[in-house]
Amino acid sequence: MMNNINKFEFVKEKTVRGSPYLIFNGNCEETFVFYAEAFGGGNTQFARLDNNPKNPIMHTSVNFTKYDDCLKGVDVEEKVVIFGMAICVVLPTRQAIEEVSIKLAEGGKLVQNFTLHPVSHEKDGGAEVLDKFGFTWYLST
Repeated sequence: MMNNINKFEFVKEKTVRGSPYLIFNGNCEETFVFYAEAFGGGNTQFARLDNNPKNPIMHTSVNFTKYDDCLKGVDVEEKVVIFGMAICVVLPTRQAIEEVSIKLAEGGKLVQNFTLHPVSHEKDGGAEVLDKFGFTWYLST
């Protein structure tokens, strides 16, 4: 039994990160430029078939300048229906959450202003935004 606990602790020390991969109907570039601006800038790269700017985005990613996080995306021809998904981003401070949530809400809706979490986590909090592209964001400390 003790060996299993030690193995778990070894695995626990490794970091596993995921990145949301968002799907769009032709507005991937517009959306990623908006997200990069909302998060204070970022290195955004767009890959298109034959490097032709008239072709849809085959793959894109943005690495935010101010925060250690990344989003990825693609354009598809089929109609996209977003259901049962939200993007959760952990930010360092309440001020950062308030700044980003205001920018993400432009053309969308600020669903919930920054609110402190329940008693056991009262130093942390979060906000919720529905952006103009139809994605829900949970921003948390």
